[in-house]
Amino acid sequence: MEIIRFTKEHIEEAVEIAKSNYEEERKIVSALPLIESLPDLTYFAENGLGVAAFEKRKMAGFLCCYEPWQGAFDLYDGLGTFSPLHAHGAIKENRVDIYQRMYEKAGAIWAERKILTHGIALYAHDKEGIEAFFEYGFGKRCVDQIRTTGKIGETRNSDLVFEELKLEEFPTIRDLRRALDNHLKQSPCFMQSTPEDFEGWLKRVEKGNRRTFVAKKQGEVIAYLDVAGEGENFVTYRNDMMNLQGAYCRPEYRGQDISKNLLDYVSSVLKEEGYTLLGVDHESFNPTANRFWKKYFTPYTNSLVRRLELWTDSTL
Repeated sequence: MEIIRFTKEHIEEAVEIAKSNYEEERKIVSALPLIESLPDLTYFAENGLGVAAFEKRKMAGFLCCYEPWQGAFDLYDGLGTFSPLHAHGAIKENRVDIYQRMYEKAGAIWAERKILTHGIALYAHDKEGIEAFFEYGFGKRCVDQIRTTGKIGETRNSDLVFEELKLEEFPTIRDLRRALDNHLKQSPCFMQSTPEDFEGWLKRVEKGNRRTFVAKKQGEVIAYLDVAGEGENFVTYRNDMMNLQGAYCRPEYRGQDISKNLLDYVSSVLKEEGYTLLGVDHESFNPTANRFWKKYFTPYTNSLVRRLELWTDSTL
């Protein structure tokens, strides 16, 4: 097997492999839509960080990533990068070996650029791909899930009122958003953010780049769901799909089907508006989210991350 730098000449073969990998997952996850074309790979061919695997002059796989950035994956020291779903792929035969050989080459290139955190999105049912990266020190961090819109088959709590907030009403649930931020800082999530980070995020949210639905009990907002257009991967770049971007229910009201009823309301509203698909992404190490979303959605990606040990230039 020959591992070489990924270039523009490799794009056509790479796209075919990526499409084939997507169709593998689509056969298992029925809600995944038919995709006519994938995002352009020219960016990845030009940044010099990708590799391609060839056997007998035929491409067996490719592995590319974004330009590195500071603070990736909520780490405040060092550079990180990420390989999205469409920026890598491997044929089915010998997939574990192909991915591992490609990462050996790509990982060295990334380390030479002092990129210490490496992430990749893999299809949830690609056991070989996941095995390849698990064996090389990666751990699961995020999950993308999908479902069709419409009722989720639950009877709504008659004591609750559901509605969509107007933009000017967004500040009324700041305390719930702060509660979610505090929850994510606790074990086992450990997703730290500074007060400045949170305030910056809050201002972006309140500019109206998402829609917020709430559940009220006796006039008090006790839970919310945020919805936006695009999600975290090419599957979500659709006019008929919306994606959940955040959710929280006050702890004292949990166990009463509040979030379930709110999700049912949101999903039904979106179907009436013409949306056919609903997605959600969440951290796999958030037990509250993990237990809830998997009841109503089907996973189709697992994002894995590896943090390199301390090393010096002489190591390479």
